[in-house]
Amino acid sequence: MMRRILLIPITAACFLCGCSRMQPESAPEGTVKVDFRLPHSYGAQDEGLTKADDLGPDDWHDLPHTNTSLLPVGSTLWLTYAKKTGEDSYGEPELQGYVVGTNTGGFNTLYPCTSTLGSDGKMHINSDEIGSPLYLEAGTYKFKMISPAYPIGTDLCMQVNNGMFFYSTDGRYQQTSALPIEINLENTTGGVQYIKLNPIISQVARFDFTISKGEGVYTLEPLEAGIEISGLQNPGEDGITYNWCSENIADTLEMRYGDKRSWATIPGEDLQTTGDGSITGEIGVLPTFALDNSIAILINIAVNGVPTQYMTLLNTMTLLHAHTYEIKWEINVKNGVISVVTWQNQSWNADLSPEP
Repeated sequence: MMRRILLIPITAACFLCGCSRMQPESAPEGTVKVDFRLPHSYGAQDEGLTKADDLGPDDWHDLPHTNTSLLPVGSTLWLTYAKKTGEDSYGEPELQGYVVGTNTGGFNTLYPCTSTLGSDGKMHINSDEIGSPLYLEAGTYKFKMISPAYPIGTDLCMQVNNGMFFYSTDGRYQQTSALPIEINLENTTGGVQYIKLNPIISQVARFDFTISKGEGVYTLEPLEAGIEISGLQNPGEDGITYNWCSENIADTLEMRYGDKRSWATIPGEDLQTTGDGSITGEIGVLPTFALDNSIAILINIAVNGVPTQYMTLLNTMTLLHAHTYEIKWEINVKNGVISVVTWQNQSWNADLSPEP
């Protein structure tokens, strides 16, 4: 098993001026237009974290630097903003949706989107409908983000299940926390105040699979059942509630210590075949404390046209958020017999640095 720090794709430079998709508007009196420049992103190793941690400027968890990438064009995100109302208090957060696009300058750009309340009682982003720019009064604010912009309750809580990828602001680390930002009506560029926010970080673990051809194997084809993973954290019928915009560190996505009955599947149609004939796939799973149970991985593939199943058990593991777990097999056929998959159990560590 190769375990590496996950690279979190959230970098985006935001330059909305001159964009043909939005008409110039004047800020209402007493406000300023706010646009966002999103910085580099980081992965994390958070061994020893407990739900009761109460973190602040002097006791954030360490976060190793990693390389970064951009949010792909078409990605969606929710952003909340809350104005400071007292020495240590903020008002109720307001919700705004954004979609990542491009403009003629070649930059990735955030466009505000409209949102609607669905019949399911959740807010849904309309990524194809450009909304009004964000105008704020002078004051101190905190901004938080989550991506993708899944349907979300009016209480701004979302339900998380196995099989999801998502990233959010995280107060456990200084680099990903929501820091106070001053909005100043005089500190503008062309009537716009540009704000650089801390990055977001993955809140789930990730499995990367590679199944490669060995001796005597000419073709590998994924079957409909694909790859099945069981022994994962059970989120319950409706999922685990994640209050991502909370100021309380105890509302971080919880890793439970019991009930590992859940499973997740990468359907065969979602698996990819590379140029050398290998099969690859990826999936997000809830952080899982599996020291007292096994995580079973079942692959369903056709080897030289013959439907075949293989199972691997992962023992004494803890799946941590923002980590990728790389699992590789090599399949061989000798004397007409499909051999047991070669299980590659590796460890990998390196010092990682942010891109300039």
